[in-house]
Amino acid sequence: MDWQKMCSFCVVVFFGFSGILAFSADAESYAIVSPSTNDLDISSMIQPVGEENILSQEDHYVWGGSGIEGEDGKYYLFYARWPKGMTGRAEGDELFSGFRGWLKYSEIAVAVSDEPAGPFKHLKTIITGTKEEDKWHRFNAHNPHIKRFDGKLYLYYIGTNPAEGIANTWYAYANGQKIGVAVASSVQDFLAGDFEICDEPLVEPDEEKTHQRAVNPSVTRGHDGRYYMMFKSRAKPLGGKGDHMTHWCAASGSPDGPFELVGPVLQGGDYSAEDPYFWYDKGRERYYAIVKNFSRSKVLAPQFGALALITSTTPAKNWRPAKNSLVSLKQYTKPDGSVQKLNNLERPQLLFDGDGKPIALYAASAEKQPWNNNHTVNVQFKLAEPAEEAQGASE
Repeated sequence: MDWQKMCSFCVVVFFGFSGILAFSADAESYAIVSPSTNDLDISSMIQPVGEENILSQEDHYVWGGSGIEGEDGKYYLFYARWPKGMTGRAEGDELFSGFRGWLKYSEIAVAVSDEPAGPFKHLKTIITGTKEEDKWHRFNAHNPHIKRFDGKLYLYYIGTNPAEGIANTWYAYANGQKIGVAVASSVQDFLAGDFEICDEPLVEPDEEKTHQRAVNPSVTRGHDGRYYMMFKSRAKPLGGKGDHMTHWCAASGSPDGPFELVGPVLQGGDYSAEDPYFWYDKGRERYYAIVKNFSRSKVLAPQFGALALITSTTPAKNWRPAKNSLVSLKQYTKPDGSVQKLNNLERPQLLFDGDGKPIALYAASAEKQPWNNNHTVNVQFKLAEPAEEAQGASE
């Protein structure tokens, strides 16, 4: 959005509050943007990463993981993985060999740990594609996002059933991706297979505002009690001029839908990004999202592929880079102080404690290009407030 064209501003001062009142010419709403609450700094909280903070499996690619505290006080990581090479592939499926197998053969598994940032131990696979021709999740179960709302667990994820009318097999599968949810009463129910998966997708591209695919959901309960989902789509139909990644927001009165599109989040090419982790910060009274920067404009982050923090006081409008927008470059620091450079750092997911403070950041990573079939893992960053902030918070 071009703020000079779309908005006019005035400074507002009332009841001791000062901020910027942004009126949008193309919207029926306004947002009070308070600089004083835009102070979250995830980067300052990230702790060194040891071997115990990495989930790695020799025979599988390990990718995005989403953590939650179980009813037993242990921590559970719902994560995507798929076998290496041609293991488990159908005959003639060389297109989906190696790392490319995520699009057809990814599954959602669960690992457990006594600590939020690991070490995590694999337990079992809980969701795979159904292989049924008429199901939205015929193939794969990928990029899980686990949330607890009102005593139930909602596992949002993506599945695919190849889109019709596309000659290119890869794009047919890619453009068949849609968002769904599995619902259970507890982590143990998920492990026991006692859960329900939606019959129809929660979100799919409408080919008017969202195109090609709807993927990578993240859901939060907003300031008004409604449920908001941020997800990634595309700006144009397949092959359309000026196509790039876009982010949208959908809303529902229930965590399992139906969801209705309510507005764009990131639209311009300079804001191209993916993998949103989206939440409402009650204390700061604003929305945040961590995204993977997919633009070389450096508007969101100084490095292509770095993790960036964006924010708004409304769920579906006026999103901008946060004051402390850089979450992490593609690297992590080891306990000995050395820095491990990464080729990929993706799929950020946060874990919060009972007071709403982030205590762990999970991310898929690879030291070398995974599209060349190099190994991938999930990294668990322990988060801790800087000493001066922690002292203030406890007073």
